[in-house]
Parts: sequence; structure tokens; C-alpha cells
Amino acid sequence: MDTIRAILYDAGRTLVRPKPQAPEIWDFLAAQLGIELARERKLPNVGHFFYDRLGRDGLGAYDSDAHARSFWAEYYTQALLDADVDLPRETLLSASHAVYDWYQQPEQWEPYPEALETLRLVHERGLRQGVISDWGTDLVSILHAHEVTDHLDFVVASAAVGTAKPHPDIFRFALARAKLEPAEVIYVGDSYISDVLGARGVGITPVLIDREGTAPAVDCHVVASLLELLGLIDA
Repeated sequence: MDTIRAILYDAGRTLVRPKPQAPEIWDFLAAQLGIELARERKLPNVGHFFYDRLGRDGLGAYDSDAHARSFWAEYYTQALLDADVDLPRETLLSASHAVYDWYQQPEQWEPYPEALETLRLVHERGLRQGVISDWGTDLVSILHAHEVTDHLDFVVASAAVGTAKPHPDIFRFALARAKLEPAEVIYVGDSYISDVLGARGVGITPVLIDREGTAPAVDCHVVASLLELLGLIDA
């Protein structure tokens, strides 16, 4: 590994995680629709929903706020259809848009336990830090509300720049903005396709974060905690 000058991060499921779990989401949808829904039901697999419909390149699912909203509204509408909710599709879509608005509120998110400490320690080592994330333009306000931006040099949200992972343009945009060469950068995220393949496609060293230890064997560095990135830098 070459001398590393910067660590860049994915946001969701890497630096921050959603606070509402499936039961709370079902409660929210039930309240929007004025019906009862089983809280123990699982939500559809987001990854499968994304890639089955949109292909490896995402086809712009996060390249604007409108597309991001549309994707998640369709996702929750599909969850309601899978739950056999017998209401007009437009009614289900309206409730699903309400869930998207709910998740735009910073209080629905929280940093992972080690995230802020990692950002501080990396900053103390003199490395630059930034975020490259498939997210709406509300990302900065969410990260700022939880002090994640305190040690970040920049945030690149796909909806703000008009291109999404794993397309190389979003990574190239971040490199150009930070005036960094790919060999000087580590990028860490939770998706093999979007994060590992996306970063590797432009020459950035990828790191997969697998906190639950459920990822299959992969051809890249894997960490269970962001704090392990410090060991990679030392190595």
C-alpha cells in the first residue's frame, strides 16, 4: 500500500446508521394508512431490491433528490404490497413518501459507536477525511447534526453532484475536489459492489466494513470496526 494521505468513507451503514428498526417503520406506515400492520414482518432486502431493478450501475437511482425519493417510495410501497395491504397504490405511495421525509430528519440517524473516535484519531494523524455517499442533499445536515462533519474536509453526496456509485465519476469528483491521487486514498464502505468495486475502478484502495461478520470471502481488506483502519495505515 502506498503512503496514505486520506481516508474517505461511505455514510449510511458505515459512519451512521438509521435508528428506526423494522417494527418502528411498520408502526409509522400503519399510522399513515390508518390500519394495523404486523410489527414482526421483515422488510424486503434493500440490496436485492436495488440491484434487481436498477442494475450494477444504479441507473441514476441516487443522482438527484427526486430519484432518491422515488427509489425509497417504491421500496416501501413494495413492502406494503408484500404485506398484502389492500389499498390503492397511490395511497401506499403517499405513506411511503412520508417514510422518506421521516428519514430526512437528523434525529432518525446516529453515528456508529466508534465513528467519532475514529474520525478524531485519523484527524490527529494529519490525514484528510471525506465522505462519498449515495444520498440526497440532506446528507450534510444529518452528518453535521451528529458532529460527524467536525473532522471532515468535504462531503460528496450523489444527489448534489449528479452521479452515484459505483460509477467512477463520483469518485473522480471527490479526488479532484480534494486534490488527491487514487493511490493516496483508502475508501471504506459496506457494499462490495458500490463501494469496493466503485473505488477500485478508479484506483483507490477499497476496504469493506463488515461489523456483523457475515460477508463472504472477498478480495479486499475487511474490517469489523472503523478503528481497525488505523492499523491498516500503520501497516
